[in-house]
Amino acid sequence: MRSHTTPLAAPSLFLAAAACGALTAACGASPAAPDGSPPAGPAPAAHAAPEGAAAGVGAAAGVPTAAAPEPGRTAASAQPGGDPTAAQAGDASATASTAPATPADGCPDGMARVPGGSFVMGPLKVKATVGDLCMDRTEVTAASYAACVKAGKCTDTLANCAKEASTYGVAGKEEQPMVCVDFAQAQAYCAAQAKRLPRDDEWEWAARGGEEARPYPWGGEAPKDQLCWSGGGAVRKTACDVGSFPAGANPQGIQDLAGNVFEWTTSANDGNGKMRVARGGSWRDGIPPLVRTARPGGFEVTYRCGFLGIRCVTEPAATAAK
Repeated sequence: MRSHTTPLAAPSLFLAAAACGALTAACGASPAAPDGSPPAGPAPAAHAAPEGAAAGVGAAAGVPTAAAPEPGRTAASAQPGGDPTAAQAGDASATASTAPATPADGCPDGMARVPGGSFVMGPLKVKATVGDLCMDRTEVTAASYAACVKAGKCTDTLANCAKEASTYGVAGKEEQPMVCVDFAQAQAYCAAQAKRLPRDDEWEWAARGGEEARPYPWGGEAPKDQLCWSGGGAVRKTACDVGSFPAGANPQGIQDLAGNVFEWTTSANDGNGKMRVARGGSWRDGIPPLVRTARPGGFEVTYRCGFLGIRCVTEPAATAAK
């Protein structure tokens, strides 16, 4: 299915830009460069509305206790009185067990398949159509990002921009989301995994449970202990380990689509392309409207802070069961 979103008209862009402002106080100013030069751009704004490896198969080495069967014969058929039928079945079973496994849903390990569809998106009532999609089950962790840096495919420029909330290279925070990444760094990480960042409409479709149109990823119940946030009397100073709130998953088991950290998308929400939509709210948010599935936020592409991270998507394999 070809995915598309109906372009916003110029008046809609004006409304979106006018709605940006709520995140300015939350993020603060963009961090200065190491040479003390001023930030690359102004603070971000938001609309008022509202990340396994394939298992290796190993075998312990041993000394044979009997002669190996002739080529083309199994151990069972080599024995006097052996059952050829059973031997053939054993051969087939062995062949099947050593063949490479293909996920039934066509998605790489660590991702879940989200069936596509169409919906009316957000407060501006934009008609959107989304194709089948593989999405990371959790946000990209600091440990995974560090591995990308070590491989020479990612950069760690200003990767500790947020003092208490920084996670890169911080002991005990390896499984927290990677933060302090700008749009280009987020894109580079996903590309290094042969994935990409989601579009705004793809993200919302997954978070709302597709046609279920859930106000929150888990359903209609008000936020409480289904997410990493600062609501209900819990005032946080940093993110939580990814996947710590399984009760907050969407229908496909994708976690942390509300709270923890905002997630970059590729969709611009201004007229000049200097900003991108980010989704999901964060650990700083403390009231329900800020973590609803329909609530977008906006950040300049050069921006980085302690509650903005990465989740990647990709298209399912063509051979996947549909």
